[in-house]
Amino acid sequence: MKDRVFSGADVEEAVAMAAASLGLPRAGLRYVVLDPGEAGGRGLKPTPARIAVLLEEPHRRGAAPPREPAPPAGPVEPRAGLRATIRAVAEAGGLEVEAEIEETDAAVVVRLQGADAAFFVGEDGRGDALRATEHLLQRLYGAALHPQSLRLTCPGFRERRDEALAEEARRLAAAVREDGQPRTMDPLNSYERRIVHVALQDEPGVTTYSVGEGPDRRVTVAPSGPAGPEPGARDDGE
Repeated sequence: MKDRVFSGADVEEAVAMAAASLGLPRAGLRYVVLDPGEAGGRGLKPTPARIAVLLEEPHRRGAAPPREPAPPAGPVEPRAGLRATIRAVAEAGGLEVEAEIEETDAAVVVRLQGADAAFFVGEDGRGDALRATEHLLQRLYGAALHPQSLRLTCPGFRERRDEALAEEARRLAAAVREDGQPRTMDPLNSYERRIVHVALQDEPGVTTYSVGEGPDRRVTVAPSGPAGPEPGARDDGE
């Protein structure tokens, strides 16, 4: 199986871009919507729609065509909904993946397991498909799970991402101490922002706080001082 990720202003444009790039008719594409995109507004930047197009070898003669299941409809218990949504994505994409859920008072963690879990990490290791799927789950079930946070992960990815975020945060802290100028990171989800806050909570001479709204929310690393926030300021949510 092969997969390619395409983006556009909306899902229709992403599908059109995929068809043009691959030289295939739109009706013949099999794809999973990773992120439906948002139009923006009220000062928020629009986010592109993203789809993963799945290209498979032709089926053997007489083999049954793959099913195209739909995500569960109507209100469902969020934990059951998380499993059902992952199952629908996996079946639609022909992926061997299932969800395991671990729960604490603070968080609901959805762990992807199976032979095709690496699809969500991607060849470059950035985890674009993983984060897009997490965003989808947040949109569907995040409010129902509040005040618990919702995280999606797969083997090895979260550890690499956490380490990279903490390393970047410490690098920015060193730069802030050197010239006294604050630095603002790229947009991060609430879990990733907490990783940055915790990584720098004991760093001398700097403080952290969140700015922006919704998906554009970021962490600023700034010099600490009498006029600024307390060092290691807590994140104030989405």
